[in-house]
Amino acid sequence: MPRKRIYLVDGTALCYRSFFALKLSTSKGLPTGAVYGVYQTLKKIISKYNPDYMGVCFDVSRKTFRTERFKAYKIQRPPLPDALGAQIPLVKKLISCLGVKAVEKEGFEADDVIASLCQTARKNDLAVVIVSSDKDLFQLIDNDAVVVYNYHKDKFIDRDNFREENGFGASAIIDFLSLAGDSTDNIPGARGIGKVGAAKLIKEFGNIENIFDNLDKIPKKTQEILIKSKKDVLLSKELVELYPCDLELSLKDFKIKGPDFERLRKLFSELEFRGLIKEFPSAPLSLDVTVREGVSKSRLEKLAKDFLFYFVDKDRTFIFDPEKNCVYKVEVSEIKEILTDPEIKKISYGLKSQLALLAGINMKNLWFDIKIAAYLIDSSLPDYSLPTIASRYLGLGLTEIPPDLSPYFIYRLYEPLRKGLEKAKLDELFFEVEMPLIAVLRRMQDDGVKIDKKILHDLLKKVDKRISEARAEVFSICDKEFNLNSPKQLSAILFDQLKIKPIKKTKTGFSTNEEVLEKLAFNHPIAKFILEYRHLNKLKTTYIVPLIEEVTQNRGMLHTQFHQTSTQTGRLSSSSPNLQSIPQKGEFSFWLRKAFVPTFKGGYILSGDYSQIELRILAHLSGDENLVKAFEQNLDIHNFTAGLLFGVSTSEVDSAQRDIAKRVNFSIAYGMSAFGLSKELKITPPEAQNFIDDYFNRYSKVRKYIDDICAKVEKEGVVKTILKRPRHLPDINSANVSLREFARRQAINAPIQGSCADLIKIAMVRIYSQLQEKALKTKLIIQIHDELIFDVPPEELEPVKALIQKSMEGALQLNVPVKVNIKYGRNWGEACRS
Repeated sequence: MPRKRIYLVDGTALCYRSFFALKLSTSKGLPTGAVYGVYQTLKKIISKYNPDYMGVCFDVSRKTFRTERFKAYKIQRPPLPDALGAQIPLVKKLISCLGVKAVEKEGFEADDVIASLCQTARKNDLAVVIVSSDKDLFQLIDNDAVVVYNYHKDKFIDRDNFREENGFGASAIIDFLSLAGDSTDNIPGARGIGKVGAAKLIKEFGNIENIFDNLDKIPKKTQEILIKSKKDVLLSKELVELYPCDLELSLKDFKIKGPDFERLRKLFSELEFRGLIKEFPSAPLSLDVTVREGVSKSRLEKLAKDFLFYFVDKDRTFIFDPEKNCVYKVEVSEIKEILTDPEIKKISYGLKSQLALLAGINMKNLWFDIKIAAYLIDSSLPDYSLPTIASRYLGLGLTEIPPDLSPYFIYRLYEPLRKGLEKAKLDELFFEVEMPLIAVLRRMQDDGVKIDKKILHDLLKKVDKRISEARAEVFSICDKEFNLNSPKQLSAILFDQLKIKPIKKTKTGFSTNEEVLEKLAFNHPIAKFILEYRHLNKLKTTYIVPLIEEVTQNRGMLHTQFHQTSTQTGRLSSSSPNLQSIPQKGEFSFWLRKAFVPTFKGGYILSGDYSQIELRILAHLSGDENLVKAFEQNLDIHNFTAGLLFGVSTSEVDSAQRDIAKRVNFSIAYGMSAFGLSKELKITPPEAQNFIDDYFNRYSKVRKYIDDICAKVEKEGVVKTILKRPRHLPDINSANVSLREFARRQAINAPIQGSCADLIKIAMVRIYSQLQEKALKTKLIIQIHDELIFDVPPEELEPVKALIQKSMEGALQLNVPVKVNIKYGRNWGEACRS
């Protein structure tokens, strides 16, 4: 091939393919899948094949010379989707940012534009690579000088490849399509010939002219079809053949200029492609900010009069002087007095981490955390790093911010975020709940939880023994040993060797996931033992072994990390380990919890657990009389619902009916569909829908609440908790049914889940404050779901029980009573069973 190459990309086809393959959108609902897909494809081509020239060619409209010739041309194609149309200008802007030329011509299709540029390139002795999977473009293949690149298969097709695959030359694709027709573009062809017949005729005669000149050599039935369809075949050839057009562009216009990273950063920041921004070379920060070593005492006193914008990085502290536009590097000891001054408002980023770095300093007046504020305003950002927040609220495409410039950006972000909180009426939630919670979580992490390693080691032995037994049972049934952790090997055993009927097929074969195994376990004991093996193996590898390793390093203490900005509902999450997902049922789960013990001699682990809080919040939000009545009268809500659903008195409700009612109750709160409930109850979707309909007939205001909340979010794109915590749901109006239905379920559940999160956070802040005020030794050590866990010395058990119950039940005033179950024992396991 000649040394220099031009890549000609079918931009319209690439946009369509990317749009349907990638259902992406920004937090505000702007679709971005086409832009993302085009970028990834162009980036791959440029980086892997290093073309010298490139042009991305587009259709302008459906109206072309072909539609004038044949009005039904492409008439069956649906109109351009609105969500794709909104992205085309962004795609063209992206192409420009990449230093690539986009080109189009009114009255012509992208394929004709490619044909024109191909012609120009050949005159200039350039090799041409056509980037498309469109079969029409194969007619341009010319020896080795023009090839087609199928980007989704990463495959080049030249003259020999084409002939080998099709049995005729690439130039004959025009004649092939003229005979076979193309239903996608409404090209008529010779109806009745088909692709196989067309290929056979082209292989024998070469082109349609020779075919019609040799009709006497063709079977009579095919002759009749050809004679009858001759007019359509000749028309089809006109429609399929590409026609070069005058573009008034020279080759130099297609020389790749290279990416403009500054423009790309800005574009990708708007589109929320933050992961892609991180791949760019670091942009030089041209800021009019000076960084100095040290600061005079007089300047420091003046600077820290009301606010302190600061950032701590390891052993250095950086503070920002807005008046001088200067960052000072100081030792912690120089500003210790300021940090402990309760009159000076501290403003920083990631204050919980800052507290750890400033261990030993009793920080006062933690006023404003940039990270928490950004999260509270919009919980849908991909992450809450300082560069991401700065990119979002300052319009900057940043991938990193050095520590010495962090306080400058903290200062710049403070005002827009403060105003954002005020506008969204989030001041109360931010200043009275989220900010005080930082110190609570920091103390929980520092205090940690005491773990009895002996119990864990004993548990490990029991679990290992049962794992071996479960494995042996599996191998005994199939009379063969294999890797139980390999889905591929397991699938072969179950469905090939044992001939069990598969339930679900995936791209890689028949599924052996938990849902499938649970269904199989009814009739096949091997599935029951596989499930047991998996559950125990997960318990061992996810919790028992890591816990032993963790507490060995920390002298018997577990210091779990709690996170405020990891969930969109406002719920806290935890890591090292993730306590939220500790299994709740089974003998081994009980023994695992037994390892969590008090630090106080003769002390207790106490649990305060909200009772059915999600349903109580649903009763409050909906105001449904039946639901409110059940809670006001302290009835068993699941029994009460079962009585309504099955038309019996609560005393006549059996355990199966109560279980169904319980699942229906929670399915409504979680926005579950009839299909989801049917899987939960193992019944048909129509039967599940009957339960849902019956529920709404009994709790009519719950239905109205759900209808109203869905209508509101469709209009506003956001739902809120009782305390105004927002959850943005841009997909509620998506053209994609799955995305729309998921957003609808979130719309129903988010105000409930989010209100639960607000409630338990308020309780945590109040209890922590009271424990400090009363100088009690009791420690809040774990938050998990709707439960708070405390480490209590024996002498404080009675007063603390009352304090915790009162604080938790009175954290948020609802229209129904809030009930908290207080349990305690010598370890967490005993507390759960008490």
